[in-house]
Amino acid sequence: MKNIKEIPLLKFRLSTLICFCFIGIYLNNAWAQPEADKILTQLDKNYYYPQQTGLSKLQVRVRWQQLDVASGSGKFLRHPDFIFTWKLSGYTEFRDFKIVGDPNKYPRELILELKSQIKNYGELIIPLTLRQKFSKYSSQLTKEERGRESLLLSANSGIEPVQSYHLMINKRKMKIETIRFKQQFAPQNVNGMFRYKKLDNKWVIAESKSHFTMGELDFQEKSTYRYKKFDEIWLVHRIDQILKQGNKIVQSHRFKITDVRKTF
Repeated sequence: MKNIKEIPLLKFRLSTLICFCFIGIYLNNAWAQPEADKILTQLDKNYYYPQQTGLSKLQVRVRWQQLDVASGSGKFLRHPDFIFTWKLSGYTEFRDFKIVGDPNKYPRELILELKSQIKNYGELIIPLTLRQKFSKYSSQLTKEERGRESLLLSANSGIEPVQSYHLMINKRKMKIETIRFKQQFAPQNVNGMFRYKKLDNKWVIAESKSHFTMGELDFQEKSTYRYKKFDEIWLVHRIDQILKQGNKIVQSHRFKITDVRKTF
């Protein structure tokens, strides 16, 4: 089997669509608009968040495999396992990934690249609420026909990596159906859509599809999510991702969550 050191890694993040690429914990004056604030609050009430079950600490093991695209063998090669830790103290959240075992067994550049990629997946395990995600964005609500409503969120400063988000919301089912966003760096022209399922009568994302450009090339990404109940809470249990350029697979990843330890 090929050594993990030889696996090529693209220098951009998968799942930018779901992770949204930024974190905000406290609401600010951007949410002076009561109607938009109400929409996000209603959406958050309809989405499932593990931390809203009273969870205060979570630790899981993440197993990560990547398709060996270069050889064309169709085999998945294994990256080092990581331990993901999430803690809540008051209004402050702590999230961290650490490699399992001795990190000195691997080149430092590889470890840095792996941590750079996997850190975004922490939000798929413990998602930020929508109000948290959009705390640094001002909003404009536009009425649409057939039970859909459009919410445009624009960055309040030029330092945010994502300049604007455009959400299309199903008002009857209170869920986000599609998203478009513009950011300062690649990927550009990101358009995505979601398919959902319900857990404990709340929405979780079962599948996401996105289209975006990198330079002059067009890419398509598909991610599927499987969930498992660990005592009182549901957690994403497996994530499968495929990134394509046309009909060619550029990257494919598999993530599996095991060894769940939690505190309430």
